[in-house]
Amino acid sequence: MQRISLTPRPAPARHVPPPSSAGLGWALRTVLRDYLARADAVLATAPGGQHGYEILAAVSAGDYGTQISLANRLGIHRTVVTDRIDDLERAGMLQRHLSAADRRVRRLVITDAGRAVLTELSAGLEAAEEATLASLDEEKREQFLNALHLLARRPVVAA
Repeated sequence: MQRISLTPRPAPARHVPPPSSAGLGWALRTVLRDYLARADAVLATAPGGQHGYEILAAVSAGDYGTQISLANRLGIHRTVVTDRIDDLERAGMLQRHLSAADRRVRRLVITDAGRAVLTELSAGLEAAEEATLASLDEEKREQFLNALHLLARRPVVAA
């Protein structure tokens, strides 16, 4: 099994002053860019990267249904999900088992190695989040995350 480094690489240390007309878009992009740089460093060695992590997390929680429903729920094209599952299976993190109820369906099962990697990746992503939000005290961090989750649960306007 490949060892995964959990030390997120810090984003380049630079202060980018906001443009004079900075609004929500500038702030969201700036924070997101910082978090993604840290998260990408954590997920760089994971089979399937971000998608692999999301699949492991969904299978671990038992919250995925079929591979097609997993693809739809995660917003990943079904052929990409199949490729990522293949990657995870080759790495010994997932197994496909025939369903007892319907032998045409293969159920995904996370292995002990997959659980260990998921635990490591989750810890690394938590450290990346902590680093991104480090300038906020605990109360402000909780308020920010609560507000962000509230906004994220709203229906999205189609572009």
